[in-house]
Amino acid sequence: MKSSKSTTHEHTILDIVSVNDKGQVVIPAQARSILDIEPGDKLLVMVHPTKQGVLLMKPDGLESAAKGMLEKLSNAQAAYKD
Repeated sequence: MKSSKSTTHEHTILDIVSVNDKGQVVIPAQARSILDIEPGDKLLVMVHPTKQGVLLMKPDGLESAAKGMLEKLSNAQAAYKD
């Protein structure tokens, strides 16, 4: 069954945040709302391969993202074989 949530491959810039002296940032309320992040939620922290950014995501979102990437890879391999 497909998710009722719409997805896009575009980034959405919501705000610019500062890092405090403890290394903490506040995730903007709009981002928390869009991503359904609640107090106490665990987030996966990943560093972009270029080391120019950080990605935060819910661990359960990683499986969905990986499946999407594998599907695209499979489609690309099939197209290459044709």
